[in-house]
Amino acid sequence: MAVDVWHEYVARELGPVLAVLVARAGKPREEPVPGALEWTLPWGMDDGNGLVRVTVFTEIVPESFERRVRVVVAAAAKGFLEDGGKLALPRYADWGAEYARSRSEIDADSTRQVPPPDGPLTRGMAEHLCRALGGLPDTLSEEPGGEVGFSVAPPEPA
Repeated sequence: MAVDVWHEYVARELGPVLAVLVARAGKPREEPVPGALEWTLPWGMDDGNGLVRVTVFTEIVPESFERRVRVVVAAAAKGFLEDGGKLALPRYADWGAEYARSRSEIDADSTRQVPPPDGPLTRGMAEHLCRALGGLPDTLSEEPGGEVGFSVAPPEPA
């Protein structure tokens, strides 16, 4: 029950932002998402904490050159008795960004390794957001880091 409320909360918060970006994807002269939009939403519970990180970026479908908005979701929850309820999620960086330093250098510099997202929680959140926000169900896929993503296409021009 509490997970359903969390799903609805994230969909309600992400919906207006995604609507603007998807509308821009249908306009040929506008970049839907310049770079990537990363959004981290905490969720307090009576016995712990929840965290969801959503990364949104422009996706080009190679076969049709159609521009879509790609949404990649990572989620985790931890009880207060587990490490004080402290949570961290990995950052999704496979959206085409070019970094000044390679990813391996950044990982080598990290003093604390971030655990992968919770698989079932992440998949459930991504599936709900895909349904609630008009995503394309056949684009739901797991990313190498354990995140789950889906695409949203702009409406057909009238």
